[in-house]
Amino acid sequence: MNPGKKPRPRRVSRSPFAHLWPDLSRMPSLDHWPDRSKPCDPDGSQVLNWIADQCECDIPVATRIFDAARHKGVITFNPETRLWAGTKGGRS
Repeated sequence: MNPGKKPRPRRVSRSPFAHLWPDLSRMPSLDHWPDRSKPCDPDGSQVLNWIADQCECDIPVATRIFDAARHKGVITFNPETRLWAGTKGGRS
């Protein structure tokens, strides 16, 4: 490290959707692609429709929220049931 330079403060990034995590963590078990005989359709996704309803947004924004929540571990996929659920919700 250069002795004449001060270290930069560590930058903490915060998701623009972080305020939604408590509500999304209680998402019940839902199917992201209910009719697998047809191509995946975001408008038919139970998960995206639930997020859009809870967050009062459209499907494209709900998709961005879903991706961020999945990345942060707020919602998880159960490979046995093939359903998505919040980390505090959707437990049987």
